[in-house]
Amino acid sequence: MSEQQLFLCATSRLAQILRDEGPPGAKAWQAPLALTIGQWLSALADEAMIGGDAALPLALDSDAERLLWEQVIADALSSGAGAAAPLFDLPGLAASAMEAHALCRRWGLAAGGAADEARLFAAWQAAFLKRCRDGGWIDPAGLQLELLDRLAAGRFVLPAQVVLCGFDRLTPLEQRLLDVLQARGVKVSERDFSVVAAPATVHACADAAAECHAAVTWALAQLAEHPGRRIGIVAPDLAGVRDRLAGLLDEALHLPALRPDGAELPRSYNISLGRPLAEQPLVRSALELLALGSGRVAFEQSRLSTLLLGAFWAGDVSEADARACLDAAMRRDLPYFTQVPALLRLAARQPQSCPSTVDALNGALAMLAEAPRSQLPGAWGRSFRQALAAAGWPGERPLSSDEFQAHRAFGELLDGFGRFDALLGRIGQGAALARLRELCRQRLFQPETRGQPAIQVLGVLESAGLNFDALWVMGLNDDRWPPPPRPNPLLSVDAQRTAGSSHASADVELDFARRVHARLLRSASSVVLSWARADGNRMLRASPLLGELATGMHEARLTTLAARLAVAAGCQAIDDAVAPPVGEGEVVAGGSWLLRAQAICPAWAFYQFRLGAQAMETPVEGLDPAARGTLVHGALEQFWSRVGGSEGLAALNEDAARRLLAEAVEKALAHFEDALRSPLPQRFRQLESARLLRLLERWLAVERERPEPFTVVACEQAASVDIEGIRVNMVVDRIDRLADGRQLIIDYKTGAAINIDNWASPRITEPQLPIYAALVGDAVVAVVFAKVLIDKPAFTGISAVGDLLPGVRGLADPRQKVFPAESFPDWSSVIAHWQGALHAVAREVRAGVAGVSFASEADLKYCEVLPLLRLPERRRLMQAR
Repeated sequence: MSEQQLFLCATSRLAQILRDEGPPGAKAWQAPLALTIGQWLSALADEAMIGGDAALPLALDSDAERLLWEQVIADALSSGAGAAAPLFDLPGLAASAMEAHALCRRWGLAAGGAADEARLFAAWQAAFLKRCRDGGWIDPAGLQLELLDRLAAGRFVLPAQVVLCGFDRLTPLEQRLLDVLQARGVKVSERDFSVVAAPATVHACADAAAECHAAVTWALAQLAEHPGRRIGIVAPDLAGVRDRLAGLLDEALHLPALRPDGAELPRSYNISLGRPLAEQPLVRSALELLALGSGRVAFEQSRLSTLLLGAFWAGDVSEADARACLDAAMRRDLPYFTQVPALLRLAARQPQSCPSTVDALNGALAMLAEAPRSQLPGAWGRSFRQALAAAGWPGERPLSSDEFQAHRAFGELLDGFGRFDALLGRIGQGAALARLRELCRQRLFQPETRGQPAIQVLGVLESAGLNFDALWVMGLNDDRWPPPPRPNPLLSVDAQRTAGSSHASADVELDFARRVHARLLRSASSVVLSWARADGNRMLRASPLLGELATGMHEARLTTLAARLAVAAGCQAIDDAVAPPVGEGEVVAGGSWLLRAQAICPAWAFYQFRLGAQAMETPVEGLDPAARGTLVHGALEQFWSRVGGSEGLAALNEDAARRLLAEAVEKALAHFEDALRSPLPQRFRQLESARLLRLLERWLAVERERPEPFTVVACEQAASVDIEGIRVNMVVDRIDRLADGRQLIIDYKTGAAINIDNWASPRITEPQLPIYAALVGDAVVAVVFAKVLIDKPAFTGISAVGDLLPGVRGLADPRQKVFPAESFPDWSSVIAHWQGALHAVAREVRAGVAGVSFASEADLKYCEVLPLLRLPERRRLMQAR
């Protein structure tokens, strides 16, 4: 028997730490043999296979086992559930079945029971084990049981001593291993990692954000006082606070990391929770390139934009500007669902060429098109590698350390794709890529940590066996600690509860949490526990495991970079709210939208209409609200050009009106397609035509209720006016003339949110109708919005007298609340107010008033230059005052 000492660890992190431990000051040492139980038993399996143990089945890895469970369950559902089989979450069922099977192996549970789910699983498990026997395979937990039998029979050379490290509790399988080792004369002991700790202090924080601020502030204070200290931050819900903690630690300790080129700078902290490999940008780029297939499939533009604007394939550096121009052209000229060949044809017409990008796409498409329609997974792995090489993956620039590790991990998946040959057989390209995506989603990726970071951020399980100089345990609320039970739904709940298996019941979770809690209290000489008092409007409570420990409020807030810069010595505040005045001869575009933006937020008007900034177009599937509004305008223009007014409308019976509306809708759709330079899909066109016809029929019912006869004298009427030297061009949707010559100005609205209260304020945020009434038109006695809606179509606005339009109150009507009688005694006062307000806003534009000021952020809903307003920084400054 070997004299070597073996450390069996609860986690691979603890095993790595023990291997890295050396005598103080030593530059080289014999690393101890420290492994998890699974790692050690896997090494024994390899030893047995090398030694010629032909009876030992081939172990399935977790990916292969999950796939086999999916196949077993899919076959069972297809024969039993019939047409309902596609409704099942097959990957979710496979994951639950894997867990249930592992529980059976490790805790000695038996499948089956009174519940339907338990009976189903028993049948699945029998089919799974049969397939394993037929294929000569075995699941990981089953392999461990086989190895335990061989150990009990005297096989393998064992160490003289085994030291258990970091186990909060043992499963029956693990306990059996220890019994076998002791029966064979191995000395089994347990290493105590606990330290002498002072009584823990408890802090209650306002919410989770405040708790993160408090923990990071505390960690910084610990490092400032004792630079060599080992600091731990442990959270039961690490996934929920990971990003917030990382952001605060970066802002406090690694300011250069906030730059795009600093994302992978070495950190003085480490977070134990990895992310799926599929979320790594380099891997995501590879998967999207492979998804292009042969080019016959149409993709959402957002996916193609991500490829064009992303890195990690040919031309990502040298042609970045040309790609951005191509992306903008694609958004403007191509449909929402676009095929790659259409994108390549568009690229050929662009003034700024990107030949490397085009060649890469053509090469990848050709390589994937040449692949057989079906082949084994291993062959698909080679085909995918060739296609990625043709696409220039992983890009032009050298890879960083994290990117290199992601590249290596993805390459290992491609190289190991052949292990599914026996399970999957020959499959198509789509199925192979779907399987590869699933593998990348299942594989957790965490770059190797360089050195020994001073701050360790961990989950409760990853903290097993570790000790620190100071420890903060956060998130100790009663809904998370102890964790809620989650027994496996495919096994008998009573059997799980009786065995005390993982997560089986509240008692099991309470017992486990007490063990972990006690261990954490002994993990550092200084321990702080914290919990959050609220989550939004929901009040929270402390974990019962905090017991009688006194709780104090903790309101520490981390001083962020923005706060430090705001109070830095020598900083001078500069008023940058005034832009250069409008110069002589300068043309300011925007029309009524310019005055609207200036009234809402002067900076919006300056950036968009004087500097020419604009948002990139966002393609949508089908028609966006603006396009649907255009069709409504066009159809109504066509209709009223035929009907003329109320007399013509009254002369139409229901069938005639419907026929004229159908013709108007058809003409509007034809004009829209001409402007779009692309026909709408036939089925979609039919649906849109039916929608427009139904909508306009509802609207004509409102028009028929008008009490005054009218004539439509203009539709889509262009108008122009000079306001304080600012030329304002606009289009009025419709002008009606009453029998006595008075005019009504109507603006169609196809959205439900319409606000006319601003018409009485000094800053008119819906200025188009007031501009025409006050500065262009004569004899205007009403300005109204026509709400052309399926639900509650109506007129809304204001008129000089009542009873001109249904639902529109006259100025003297005491029920109208927009224009108070004391300020607006007659119609001329309204017109005068509009003239003054519009000229005042135009003078602001001319003077260069461009500050970021607004009444409500909700008013900025349609602002195209929102990022330039820097609202987050503004909120911080307002909070600091």
